[in-house]
Amino acid sequence: MPRLIVYGDFNCPYSYLASQRVDALLPLGRVEVDWRAVEHAPGLSMTGTPASANRETWNRELAEVSVFALPTEQPPVAPPRLISNTLAATSAYTEAVSDGVQDELRPALFEAIWVRQRHISSAYDVRPIITSVTYPRYSILPYLSSELPLPGLGDPDPMHMIRALGGTIAPNGIAVTTTGWCRGRRWRQEWLALAPHVVPTVIDPTGAALPGVRGLAYLARLLTESTTHRTPTATVQPACEGGGKA
Repeated sequence: MPRLIVYGDFNCPYSYLASQRVDALLPLGRVEVDWRAVEHAPGLSMTGTPASANRETWNRELAEVSVFALPTEQPPVAPPRLISNTLAATSAYTEAVSDGVQDELRPALFEAIWVRQRHISSAYDVRPIITSVTYPRYSILPYLSSELPLPGLGDPDPMHMIRALGGTIAPNGIAVTTTGWCRGRRWRQEWLALAPHVVPTVIDPTGAALPGVRGLAYLARLLTESTTHRTPTATVQPACEGGGKA
């Protein structure tokens, strides 16, 4: 099966569009997608950067994303009031790969920023999002008259419950395992080795790097092979400036 690599930042509206296209591609079973979360602007304030400080850029980017969106996609209509530093979200995603829930956590993180307009710079803001994937809410009614333990109770490995409850990132937003930390560092180094440093960037099965709109168009073309969508055309290559340049 052909394999794609997609580099994206949770702060980037173009990456959000790419994520939706990946979600549409995965059930088709036509390609394998290795999504790699990177920080496009690691210097963003941990307390949040007001979107109003860069209003013109955000307006331009969101207008472009709206044009590139396919009919079945949900383009963001406004940036969050506070732009997040995505260290904690990126770290959570690197750890989600170890747990095999990366394709569930990725859309949840994008939704938190672009649909619910949340500021998620803090690890304490990201942990509930992790938990919504790894330990979703359930009804206790079936257990009230049962002797069976509730899900998770009695697990012999206490670290399992810690991870299921969002403990995959430290309070400073760093991945808690060496494996997760090294994975994130490797992804960033490989992304920085590309030129230009644009999110999203799609690496096709031949190894060719398709940055920005070229990557979005490529993902759209893959979808058109089995749908009636038409790929938007564009001559610009936006670099997701709203979150700041890397």
